[in-house]
Parts: sequence; structure tokens; C-alpha cells
Amino acid sequence: MAVPIQYISDDGDCPTPDLVSVSACDDGMYAASFGNRVFRRRRDGTWSKEDRGLGDGIVVNRLQSIDGSVYACTNQGLYYRHADRWHPTEIAFPCYQIRKQGGLLAAATEYGVWCKVGTQWGNVAYANVPVYDLLLAPQFFFLGTNQGVSLYDRYTDSTADFPIASPVTSMAVFQGRLLGASSEGELVAGDRRGGFSRTGFDGIQIFSLQSTETDVFVCSGKGLYRLCAIGDRLTLRSVLVGFPVTDLIGSEDGMYVATLFGGLKKVIFR
Repeated sequence: MAVPIQYISDDGDCPTPDLVSVSACDDGMYAASFGNRVFRRRRDGTWSKEDRGLGDGIVVNRLQSIDGSVYACTNQGLYYRHADRWHPTEIAFPCYQIRKQGGLLAAATEYGVWCKVGTQWGNVAYANVPVYDLLLAPQFFFLGTNQGVSLYDRYTDSTADFPIASPVTSMAVFQGRLLGASSEGELVAGDRRGGFSRTGFDGIQIFSLQSTETDVFVCSGKGLYRLCAIGDRLTLRSVLVGFPVTDLIGSEDGMYVATLFGGLKKVIFR
């Protein structure tokens, strides 16, 4: 059974109320606001602006921490942070997500799925299709694309598409079911038989699905919800409401939640 969650406090020193993504690594927590504004929260709780290396016109879509390094997926490509500045990669076009499975790094981009082989990035699938999110398994990549859900088989270099008449912009797995968030704010759920259904929740516009070690959370325009199941029916349990929630990361005693208009919130487990 999932542990209860209780909202605790704001981070009153957060330098901006409008956050689109949050991540953390050994040297602190990173938070991205609109545009190229990226801030770092040090271990002592102080904040500093950390956008050196990000040029004019860059919009950060997502921050992601992998093996102690922080990556920025932006409208102008994928960047990584090293020696107190951001450095570009070979992906110099819109990037939406980066994931790691084993020793493999893969990125979801405007021009398909790109993987890092050695020190270089190259396209491996869907070169002409926008891919907004991906989940990695040893043999398969599960993709959220502008057409719906797709499957890429790494071993056979083959693909399978499951159109749902709406782009899928975020993905997660819940109790063995593949889930997605559609661009229209609905929940997309696999039926374990190769099909998908779309479900809305009382005017809640879903932005993204975020997984922790024990739960899947729904970031939405009305707040943060935990995904639950009653039999085969998926439901939402309220965690934080009153402002749009865009992202979250786990902490030792709970999680930090990025919001629009409300800055950074801390939630702990009770």
C-alpha cells in the first residue's frame, strides 16, 4: 500500500514562481523556468542563476539527472552541464526527454529517437516523426509520438504503431499497464491486449505522468494527483491542488514539486 502524503511547505527563497521542470544531482537541485532561466539550489539552501552556455532564444522543456550529470532538453537541442556551464550535444534541434537503460542513453526529439553510441549521438528510429517521451526496456522502446503510441524493437529494428488520434507527450507504467498523457489532457491507458483507451477526469487537464519508486503521479492544471486503481478502473487521488503542477523529483523524506505560479513545494511522506 502506498504511504500517505502530506504537504509541508513552500521554498520561500525560490527565485521564480513559474517552474517547468526540476531535477537534482550531487551538487544540488536544478529548476528551470520559462526561457533559458535555470537555477541551482545548493545544499545550504541558497539559489543561483545557472544559464551560462544557454544562448538567447532557448526554452528549456525538461531537466533530467543521469549518473550525476544534469541534462537540459531544449527547443534548440540537448545540453549537458559540466564545469559550471552548459554544453551542446550533436542533437541541435528540439529535444523533449532523455532516458537511460543500462549503458544506453536515448533521447526523444523532434526528429525521432536518438541514442548515444560511444561519444556520438545518432538517430535510430522514426527520423521524421516527433517523439515526445520514451520508456526503455532491454529489447523495446515505448514511444509517445505525434501520432499516439509506438513500439521500437531494437533487436529487429522494426516498429509498430498504435494511433490514438492525439499526440502522447508523457509516458509511465502502472501495475503492468502502459500509460500516457495526451496533448488534450487525457489519460491514455493500454488494455494489455494491444489497444488503448482515452479517459478524462472531471475537467482535469493532465500535463505529464511522473513515476517514483512506489507510485505514478499525475501533474495537471489543477494540481498533483496520485494514480490509483479500483479493479481495472483508474482513479486519481488528490495530493496538492490550487495551482498547476509541472514536474516533481523524489527526496529522502518525500518529494519536491514544481508549479506554475506557486514556485517550489515540498511534500513529505507520513
